[in-house]
Amino acid sequence: MAKTIAFTRDSAPSATVVSLDSFRVSNYLCDVVIVSKDGQRFPAHKIMLASASQFFHAMFSGSFLEGNQSEVAMGTVDGEVTKMLIEYAYTGKTECPASFDVVLSLYAAAHYVQFDELLNSCSKWLRRHVDVSDCLSLSIVADRYGDLRLLQLCDRVAAENVLLLAEKEEFLSLSVEHLSRIIAQDHLGVKFEDDVLIILRKWIEHDEESRRDHVETLSKYVRFPLIDLQKSSSVLSRLNLVSHCQSPDASCQRRIGGDGFLLVAGGKFEEDCGPYPPKDVAVRDVYVYDANNDKWASFPPLAEKIANHKIATSRGVTYVLGGKVSYKFNFDEDALTKTNAVQRYDAERRKWVMCKGKHMSCERQGFEIVSFDDSIYGMSLESWRGAMCEVFDPEKQAWIPLSSPVDSFDNRYIICSLDERIFAIGFNRRGELGYMKYVPYEDRWCEFKSCPLPANSDIEFGDVSLSDALDPMSCVYVTVKNKLYINVRNTNSAAVFDGHNERFSVADKFFPFASLGLAYDLDSKRMYCLGDEENQMAVYDERISKWDRRRLRNNYDHAAFDFDLTAFDFDLTAFDCVVVDRSLMQNCVRYR
Repeated sequence: MAKTIAFTRDSAPSATVVSLDSFRVSNYLCDVVIVSKDGQRFPAHKIMLASASQFFHAMFSGSFLEGNQSEVAMGTVDGEVTKMLIEYAYTGKTECPASFDVVLSLYAAAHYVQFDELLNSCSKWLRRHVDVSDCLSLSIVADRYGDLRLLQLCDRVAAENVLLLAEKEEFLSLSVEHLSRIIAQDHLGVKFEDDVLIILRKWIEHDEESRRDHVETLSKYVRFPLIDLQKSSSVLSRLNLVSHCQSPDASCQRRIGGDGFLLVAGGKFEEDCGPYPPKDVAVRDVYVYDANNDKWASFPPLAEKIANHKIATSRGVTYVLGGKVSYKFNFDEDALTKTNAVQRYDAERRKWVMCKGKHMSCERQGFEIVSFDDSIYGMSLESWRGAMCEVFDPEKQAWIPLSSPVDSFDNRYIICSLDERIFAIGFNRRGELGYMKYVPYEDRWCEFKSCPLPANSDIEFGDVSLSDALDPMSCVYVTVKNKLYINVRNTNSAAVFDGHNERFSVADKFFPFASLGLAYDLDSKRMYCLGDEENQMAVYDERISKWDRRRLRNNYDHAAFDFDLTAFDFDLTAFDCVVVDRSLMQNCVRYR
């Protein structure tokens, strides 16, 4: 962020105005002194101030007592801001420190003296810098000054972060009108309507004697058909709202503000090495996507560059597992990505930090991960060790070795969670497609079971068979409830593994295009698909079984190469994506 901001009026100052400003600086023919709140004195010309705003025009034309005085006190404006106001009155521009508090003070002062263009400029800057830490106080200021755009934005930020704010004294002190504006919104950041009752209870109990009469008013904004009566019976009784509950209504609109954000870490390859693989595909870029308003926003960059990485969430914390690229161009040696590092996002400090000493037991040539039961399970393949498994325990902040299916898979496999069970699915060393189930509490892998694709699968991929095309190490996959969707490379078809009957099927032309990234939001029932060509992105709404194409930021455009990537024994995918809770976004997503 720049150290200063330039606020400039549309019209340029004339030569006469420039001369008058030099007169002001030298205190030549000045006929009034403006005294700030802290006693600083600024000589000026009444005619210039009167021409700049209706406030000064009315003051110096005799409507105010100050019109005939040689000094005018600005009792609510400090010296720094008073100086900026006078500079703006003369020249139509001023330099302001890029500080939220200073711009807010200038915004209030511009409203006080009726500098409309300066007021709008300050409002625009504030709208670009609204976050959860100041949305409530700024909303009160915007309401006081009748700034509708700023007010609506502040209320929306507050609504989307309501669970985080509901614990703060500032939120519990809101007026009933302010609280009503927040909880009435469709974008209220709650996953369940029952959370709205809990918020109301906290607000009322903060000053129950004076607020008890507001229960009926606030209850109009609760969507009672979505309330779980068994879960919220005690809160309903406490608020005397049991009689308001109705039978469930599927048509009642669910809040959408509780839906997660799509978090994407990765980007373009950084260097094209001609006929060789890129020297450095490692990246630090992180972005978030909000499907509710179809907008991308920047996110704090990773602590270190990564490559061939995976993203996972556990216990409300997001982790990125990956490391630096270690390509060797002597093809007599291994030319593979070696990685064992772990980073996590620190929401309080608003930055990614390295988990020092939390590396896996050895460097990996590639690995697959799955979040299960508040832990992160990872399986990697080392040609001389076979399949290796470890689990990252967030509470202990340590990797713990697990039993591994040493000889069960070749270099094509994935690991996923279906029906609250962990599956490893892939090809064994005899080329058979099948799966193994892992029993976490016994640290045991069940026997490999063959699970071939349907014999009547007639989808063709040129000279490549479906079995060959279905390479889990190269395909992109996503779990949706009890089903695993694998996007077959270079196609828009999907191989579907059903966790109930433990069988494969084929969904021809299921995806809108061949993808490089897939993620699923369980709460909103949305699937995200990021493509391998420029500006390819689509969102699948499971409730209506329809894909909606969106615009993918150029940051994720996959680089094009003139050589066959399959000729190299490593994966060049440059990003990974996952859906994360909105609470992770606090103070990081900048709104417009």
